[in-house]
Amino acid sequence: MLVSCTKEDRRALIIKQETAIDEFVKTLVADTVYYRNGVVRAVLKSGISGVEGDTLAPGDSVFFYYAGHLFSNGKGAIFHTNSDSVANVYSWPLSGAGAQVLSRVVGEGKLIKGLDNGMPGMRKGERAYIIFNADFGFGNNKVGQIPKMSPLLYEIWLEQIIKK
Repeated sequence: MLVSCTKEDRRALIIKQETAIDEFVKTLVADTVYYRNGVVRAVLKSGISGVEGDTLAPGDSVFFYYAGHLFSNGKGAIFHTNSDSVANVYSWPLSGAGAQVLSRVVGEGKLIKGLDNGMPGMRKGERAYIIFNADFGFGNNKVGQIPKMSPLLYEIWLEQIIKK
């Protein structure tokens, strides 16, 4: 019985998170909003169109800056960034040599599930929010300053795509 209630409580929490995300997205002045496999991408600045602006697809390598926030009816507390300008705004310490563009292959489990699902379709130069419930983030695990079962909002600045 306890296992069943825990699963029901978790599902109710996920539904509450999804509802809050949908309500927040309605308030955004975004070029376009995409829903892909349970993840929302709200385009804040469109990327390059045409040959130079091929869209990101699973298996492609991507170079990007990001700011990770706890989702709390919008951008909540920041928990990580690789952007100097964002770090300065939040007085956030950058580790190592400072801001460095992050490079990852998309769609192969090299990123958390929310980013793997939310980034395909992005274009070079695009700035977007990628927002998702706890199931697409770290789930029932506490990671650094991220509490268990936290929905997340990533602000992404896509710098470059290398097609596979």
